[in-house]
Parts: sequence; structure tokens; C-alpha cells
Amino acid sequence: MKTLSVKSILLSTLFAAIMFLPSNSFAKRTADPNIGKHLYRSYCQICHGKDGNTTGPLAKKMRVEPAKLATNKYGKKSAEEIAKIIGGYGRMEGSKMPQWNEALPKANIDHLAAYLTRLNQHRISFKGDARRGRMIYKTACVACHGQHGKGNGVMASLIGINMIHFEKLGQAQKITDKELARIISEGKGDYMPSWHDTLNEGEIEDLVAYVRELGR
Repeated sequence: MKTLSVKSILLSTLFAAIMFLPSNSFAKRTADPNIGKHLYRSYCQICHGKDGNTTGPLAKKMRVEPAKLATNKYGKKSAEEIAKIIGGYGRMEGSKMPQWNEALPKANIDHLAAYLTRLNQHRISFKGDARRGRMIYKTACVACHGQHGKGNGVMASLIGINMIHFEKLGQAQKITDKELARIISEGKGDYMPSWHDTLNEGEIEDLVAYVRELGR
């Protein structure tokens, strides 16, 4: 059986990526970690592993050690910095990683970068659609939680209570997706109402996804 060279394996991977590129309508969306998660599974998992911290089968075949993406080194980088690395800029000399700007449109690289900035936040599942969640938030939540999730809505000011600041990662990350969905559904304390009679399970998941986006 003929042994594949590193070059032929990389070319095969790039060819597969090009063959399965999403349509233009898919690529034109605003950078979305939900989309990035699917792109990661298609193009990155084979080297970086399912959680970004292990060695995938292609990397093992090539006998290379891929970067550990689910570490603070990458968790502290901005989406713009990560997008440049994915595209091929700012790489270490001798890097075996493909220059994905030759195979993926910039929009998809941005989706990937948005996902990778969250990869080390293990409790974030990205089940819902943040775009749909934004519309729900604007109609159902903004009066109390404020336009940008800072807890400074009109009702919060009138009632005179302190609310969670969703843009502060330290506060938002203390609550898991599951717990956040439960709070939205069942309510909490004297002022957070129950929404289970108003929002269905899918809408609550969308809302959770958008709340996570507020902490980007």
C-alpha cells in the first residue's frame, strides 16, 4: 500500500474543504460561533481534536503536534487575531497548518474565529441561534436588562434593583447554559418572571445563545 506524503494529505484536506464550502448566503452572515462550531468540526477537528486540546487523526498521521486551542494562550486572543492566524498570517516558521484563506472565504474564517474565542469556555454549548435570540431579547428582556445586557433597563431603574451584567464575562460565566435556560423558563426571585408560557424551548435556547453573545 502506498504511503501518502504530508503534502498529498494536506492537498486532499484542502480539496475537501473547497468541495464543501457553504453557499454565499451562508458566508455573508455576521460572524457566528454557532456556524463556526460546524466549520470547526468539518475542517479543524481532524487535526486539533474534538475539544481543540487533543491530537486528531490527521495530525497523528503527519506526526505533528497541533496547537492547543482550548488554552488561555488562545482564549485571550481576539477574534481578529485568531482569524489572521487561521488565514495564514502571524504563523510560526515551519507551521504545517494550511493557509485557510486560500480555501475558505473570509466570512467563514470569521465564523471559525468567533467559535475559537469560546472554545475554552466548556459550559457554553451554542445550541440556539443568536440572531433569533436577539429579536426575542429586544422585545422581552430589554426593559429590565437594558439594550446591551448591562442591567440598566428602564424597569430596573424604576424598581431600583441590581441585575446581572451580561457583558461582564466573570458574571455571565458563573451560570451554565442549562441553568440560564432554567431561570428564563421558571423565573427567579421576586422580579425575574417565568417565560415558559410565552417562549417555547427552542426560543429559550435562542435567547441563551444571544445572552452569551453579549459577553463576547
